[in-house]
Amino acid sequence: MYKYKKAADSSMYLGPLMRALSSEVNLQILSVLRSGSFHPRELARILQKDESDVSRRLKNLERLGLVEGKWVRVEGRNIRVYSLKAEEIRIDFRPGELRVEIGDKAYYKFPIRWETRPEVDLFVGRRKEIETLKNSKGVIVVYGIAGMGKTTLVANAFPEAYWYSMTGMEDFDYLAWQLGLFLNSLEWPDLIDYLRSGGKEEGEVLKLILEGLNVTKGTVAIDDLHRCGDEKVFRMLSYLVPRLRHGRIILTTRVKPNLGMEGVTYLRLKGLEPREAYQLVQLKGKKISPEDFAGIYELTLGHPFAINLLLESPNVWDKGGDNFFDFLFNEIYQKLNEDERMMLSILAIFDESLEYKALKSLYEKKNAFSVLYALLRRGLVERRGEEYSIHELLRGFVRDVANVDEKAYYGAHSDYLARKMSPPDFLRAMKYAIASGDSERVRELVALRIRRMGQVVADFPKAYLRILSPLPDAPAVKLEIGTIYFRKGFFEKAKRLWLEAEGELEGILRLEVESLLTDICVELGDLDCAGEYLGKTEALAEVLDDPYGWLSYHMRRTKYEFYRGNLREALESAFRELKAVRKLGGIEEEPLVLLHIGDIHSELGNHDEAIRYYTSVLDLSRAYGIRFLEYTSYMELTKVYYNLKNYEKAVEYATKALDYFLEIRNYRGAADTLAYRCISRIGMGELEKAELDAKELVRIAHSTNYPLAWAGYIFLGAVEEGRERDGSEYYRIAERHLKDNRWLYEAVLEELGKVFDVLVIRESRERPGKER
Repeated sequence: MYKYKKAADSSMYLGPLMRALSSEVNLQILSVLRSGSFHPRELARILQKDESDVSRRLKNLERLGLVEGKWVRVEGRNIRVYSLKAEEIRIDFRPGELRVEIGDKAYYKFPIRWETRPEVDLFVGRRKEIETLKNSKGVIVVYGIAGMGKTTLVANAFPEAYWYSMTGMEDFDYLAWQLGLFLNSLEWPDLIDYLRSGGKEEGEVLKLILEGLNVTKGTVAIDDLHRCGDEKVFRMLSYLVPRLRHGRIILTTRVKPNLGMEGVTYLRLKGLEPREAYQLVQLKGKKISPEDFAGIYELTLGHPFAINLLLESPNVWDKGGDNFFDFLFNEIYQKLNEDERMMLSILAIFDESLEYKALKSLYEKKNAFSVLYALLRRGLVERRGEEYSIHELLRGFVRDVANVDEKAYYGAHSDYLARKMSPPDFLRAMKYAIASGDSERVRELVALRIRRMGQVVADFPKAYLRILSPLPDAPAVKLEIGTIYFRKGFFEKAKRLWLEAEGELEGILRLEVESLLTDICVELGDLDCAGEYLGKTEALAEVLDDPYGWLSYHMRRTKYEFYRGNLREALESAFRELKAVRKLGGIEEEPLVLLHIGDIHSELGNHDEAIRYYTSVLDLSRAYGIRFLEYTSYMELTKVYYNLKNYEKAVEYATKALDYFLEIRNYRGAADTLAYRCISRIGMGELEKAELDAKELVRIAHSTNYPLAWAGYIFLGAVEEGRERDGSEYYRIAERHLKDNRWLYEAVLEELGKVFDVLVIRESRERPGKER
């Protein structure tokens, strides 16, 4: 608790405190820290922000007493992690003094906006529409022509809503990530945890979105749905329509989507009623006769944006009913000065809003603010938080009459976005780099992605693929598209693209291709081919002498030697990989490498060493706030202790891992962990608990068809044999489900043989029986 008794001290403290809390990014940081401790880099990844900006904000919040930073000693190094220190801020106005207190209980409530909600400065009428919206649940669709006020209506009706504006660039994965952040701010972290763990299963993401909205009763507004180009978003909406009971999703769109009739509310927005339209005229400070107002209303039919424009030229209705677009040209655009036209032209060539700093850098004149304010006052430009855009009805018109070099502006804006060093800004930077037609700029961005933002390909593959698609023949783009295909398992497609690009790339891009070709040959089982490309990767790493290049080489070397069965050589390479990761400061990569070192020691039978490295992974993952790797290390420790016949310890670690994997719907991890816990319990003679584990495996098998989960039937048979009953029927069911994975069936028997006489199972194949 901090108390400032002197008024001067209070004033000095209160200003920075209020400024910090008025920042939506700071509120996002505080919201995420509420769920645990994080390293700045992992926090930046969760929020999709630049790490240096997040670090700066954390230090400021620490100075203000809102967060706490501490050094954690892991692997012989000090790591700085941050956690929430205060959940209450209280400001008391007292006679003669101002007191600011920071305590432990939740006292203040600030709206946390994960995307800028439109500001509603002027709003009239629409009482019936607002009543309809507020009385509706589930999915709500507000549709109508451009400029009718759909966005303003929804923002006015639901000021607390999470706001997401479609641009046509994003995909379902990106939207799911943003929804995960929003739900996490409402103390429901399951979706963001699932996505952070690498979960991509569409069905599971849909279930988590539904559950999160129902549990938190959250309200989500998705603006400009007509711009969306991802069918998965529409599948999400179709899934939610009949199931969403407590939360809300409000959609604004020009085109009415086909979402059925049950569970969805449709509201077609028309023009303002005459009384409402006249109220708008009055609020604009215009004195207009009833006759003139009647002319305005007849011309606009109550269209709010049209009324605003006509009020800028009150004599237009006396000119014989000019065409509306003739009016735009003759009455508005021609009366703008050169600077105002230039500002409008810049805004018009971008199909998204621009933040003020970006707009100022593109405009390149000192009077940017005054020009922008004049356009805002006329209603030609819209503002959302710190971002500005030209009104949609004017965009096409201004682009037709403007005389600007669009490609030059696209290139300049791409450079500005690239400097921000966050994945969303990188995607937009690539979009405008491709639009600029500058292949060198595209190549530099690909190099930036390889070195600094590898998660873009993993987290937002569909959005990235859509952005790259206009320039498919560029070698650097082939490299990126191939990487997306490789991650999706389309190995032959990826290999073909990389071979086409190989001879046309240089430097770090060429090294990336050679190392990826090494990867793909290993995956396809062609180790001779892998050795050839590994040699090329090593040669390039020596020439470039680039830290990332050496890391890339050692990563592939470790994998290559492991697959060849050269475990000693793999271990030696893994240590070089670890050294390279630490040199680059890799946050998520370091625990991954330590995990692989632990795996190699486990394969070598060095169980004590394996435990040491898995424990290091555990400590690092906790320090960095990477929950998936933390619980993966629990799973690996389970296996080691099982091999050491310490079944009690194996069950202890398996239980920790299992709860997490089930929570985030990672059924592969859950099945692997359950299998070892079940066998360990058989080894301990805890047959009732082993039976429950086996039945849970069977449940997972029937819902996911994950092969290992069918081993639950083998374990059920073993439990029956342990009770001196015939388990042959269960064995035959397992054989039937694993007939295409015979090696897996035998591998399960080999593990089970450490605690159970599997000869009983082999002999039971000959017994007649009836499947259950």
